[in-house]
Amino acid sequence: MKLDTNFVFNKINGIEFGLLSPNTIQKISAVAVTSSELYDIDGFPIDGGLSDLRMGVTDPGLVCKTCGNTIKDCPGHFGSIELARPVFNIKMIPSIYNLINATCNSCGRILVPENTLKKLSETIISAESNEGYQKKTKTIKAIIKHAKNVTICPFCREKQQKIKLEKPYTFMYVGQKLTPVDVLERLEKIKDSDLQFMGLDPDHSRPEWMIITLLPVPPITIRPSITLENGQRSEDDLTHKLTDIVRVNQRLAENIKSGAPEIIIDELWDLLQYHVTTFISNGTAQVPIARHKSGKKLKTLEDRVKGKEGRFRGSVLGKRVNYGARSVVAPDSFLRFDEVGIPIRIAREITFPEYVTEINADRVKGLIKNFDAYPGANYVITSDGIKKKITASTVENLIEEIKPGYIVERHLVDGDIVLFNRQPSLHRLSIMGHYVRVLPYNTFGINPASTLPYNADFDGDEMNIHVLQTEEALSEADMIINIKHNIVSPRHGLPLIGAAQDYISGCAMLTANDMIVDRFTAEFLLSNIGIETDLKKERYSGRDIFSMLLPPGLTFESASTTFKNTKDDSNYVRIKNGKLESGVIDSATIGKENGSLLQFLFVRYGSDVTARFIDQADKLGLMVLLKFGMSVNIGDFDIPKIASNKIDEIIDIGSKEAEALLKNYNEITEAKILSLTNRLRVKIRNIIDTFIQKDNNNVVSMITTGAKGSIHNLSPTVGAVGQQILRDVRINNGFEGRLTSHFKKNDNGLKARGFIKSNYRSGLNPVEYFLHSASSREGLMDNVIRTPISGYMQRRLSSALQDLRVSKDLSVRLGNKVVQFTYGEDGLDVSASDKGDLKI
Repeated sequence: MKLDTNFVFNKINGIEFGLLSPNTIQKISAVAVTSSELYDIDGFPIDGGLSDLRMGVTDPGLVCKTCGNTIKDCPGHFGSIELARPVFNIKMIPSIYNLINATCNSCGRILVPENTLKKLSETIISAESNEGYQKKTKTIKAIIKHAKNVTICPFCREKQQKIKLEKPYTFMYVGQKLTPVDVLERLEKIKDSDLQFMGLDPDHSRPEWMIITLLPVPPITIRPSITLENGQRSEDDLTHKLTDIVRVNQRLAENIKSGAPEIIIDELWDLLQYHVTTFISNGTAQVPIARHKSGKKLKTLEDRVKGKEGRFRGSVLGKRVNYGARSVVAPDSFLRFDEVGIPIRIAREITFPEYVTEINADRVKGLIKNFDAYPGANYVITSDGIKKKITASTVENLIEEIKPGYIVERHLVDGDIVLFNRQPSLHRLSIMGHYVRVLPYNTFGINPASTLPYNADFDGDEMNIHVLQTEEALSEADMIINIKHNIVSPRHGLPLIGAAQDYISGCAMLTANDMIVDRFTAEFLLSNIGIETDLKKERYSGRDIFSMLLPPGLTFESASTTFKNTKDDSNYVRIKNGKLESGVIDSATIGKENGSLLQFLFVRYGSDVTARFIDQADKLGLMVLLKFGMSVNIGDFDIPKIASNKIDEIIDIGSKEAEALLKNYNEITEAKILSLTNRLRVKIRNIIDTFIQKDNNNVVSMITTGAKGSIHNLSPTVGAVGQQILRDVRINNGFEGRLTSHFKKNDNGLKARGFIKSNYRSGLNPVEYFLHSASSREGLMDNVIRTPISGYMQRRLSSALQDLRVSKDLSVRLGNKVVQFTYGEDGLDVSASDKGDLKI
């Protein structure tokens, strides 16, 4: 496409909001709407009706009488309805109320002395020049507030009678109702020079324009009619409302012309005011809602603009898209972490546009021929932009016709790149590029290693894919937002993608105590993770096998989670020249949000090496568990009798200590008892840590390696559940003087205020279960409340920061204003740093 060098690119300096004047409405109007009828007997739009072809077309085959374009190119054109009597614009009522009360009833001047106005004019002008928007707004509000309280006009000395507003739109002056005509006359008196003190620009917002005398009629393109299956037309809600306005307006004009009684004219005038009000806002307080015959509320102008489903949030900031799909996500550990499993039915429906060249012409023709199978194609787009569906009757002709320059919309195939997204999208890693793997299921497959940045789990979560349609978008998805380039978080410089749970347990089992395996087992493990090598020895250590995953020449040292828990030096990870010499590979080295080895590889060796290592390490852990097995039984939760006795003894001593504190009970006593229960919990945890069987205990193994769980989970399981907390204090709200009828009145001991002596393994009694459910419910409720609040905070933060940009000189700017002279104050790309260290 050749660029027109004569085309002028203009920079927008600002946007000014104002009111449409009757003259402007007249100029933009293509037709004066005078008829409430829409179509003639043949179903053709009537001239002067609300479907007049001069306002645009929505039916194929018809041509707009204003611009001469068809449905594809006609933007639509406004019409207008000349009202028989003026009516109020419901959204302008507060402004009208301020204006008529801040100006003189007689001369129309603002009720502020001339000398004061001169000073205020200088203040407002200086505020504009210094971009002091808030200062200007504050000044204008103060002027209006002062003027509304003045009782004598400083210009004509006329005494002022205040006008009252009876909502929604009735103005009362000295006991008399003011009609829109009366208010219009009052507003016309206001001088242009006084408008600056009321926040108005006379060129764009004269006060009398707040009264509607000429109603703009929206183009047909924003209120299209649809044809139902039975052939009948169904009109848009706006058209329904406009029909009511035209009909009532005609009746009002006829009655005025014929000299009908004033009471009839007033009733019709009120009805016209009602229809115009509900056309603008069908939800105003004290105004009956306009409804269909079925009782359904009409969706009028305000409903289409405001709120989550409105024009801005629903159609501009976010919208439904083509070439997208949504389904439940399911785990698939045999996918690479940068792949997404796509159901074949989706792959056949959502297409990718492939440009036909001399090189790929034969392959593309094969796809067209295979249109009704997979992989095939759905459409052909000619070089003129004509889209043709491939069917049994057109397939042969299209194969003959196809040539370089055409586009074939083919099915998705393995290796295509798509965007993968989970909502809510709270950070940039909520949408990343993944490679397609077409699978015969109905759910999207995702490797568990890549769930953390999306905050996804497999309890019914749904995710979206977006199939990119241009070469530029594809290259950006591959080179910038591909998941393998975003392994390390831009927040803290640690990997968000890595091993978890089974993957960590398997790798830890393989490398702990230097496990020895025979050659057959080594071949099984390596072949299943995609490593082909000629094994010479009959026996291999687990560390030897893991070393085959590492890049040659890698030297690295780090403390493993197992080392931190056991303090055994043999568990400290030491890699020299690509060989694991000692240590246990666990959460601290290859885990999500933890893995120091993954972060080291990403910074030193790049994303491709790290991605391959993550996939191989995860699959290796899985294969180790598949080969050797790992399970948990109830015996893993056994502690010796001596430990149980010690726990009982600690709780008994604690109860006696609490009783001693209760002899002089006050608010300080409560704080001391709460501190006591915390100490009991720590003591019980230490006993469990000391006495629980550690050898061949897979629960302890999971905790030690960081695969899952912690000693905090073991404590209530085998020790004591402990003190139940409600709103940061011991549970205290129940019956008068006690929690339940099982306790004596005014008993503030440990048990009576929610201390649970039992554990999950032995089971809770009914009272303990009830008390435990109280604090559990608080957690659930807190989560339910917190989620929408944090979501709204995130939305506000995104809106506030969306205009910030990083310039070429690394400064952060908002327009021409410098927010930071250096991005982040240090110019550091955290995801490319060594845990925030600049010395990479």
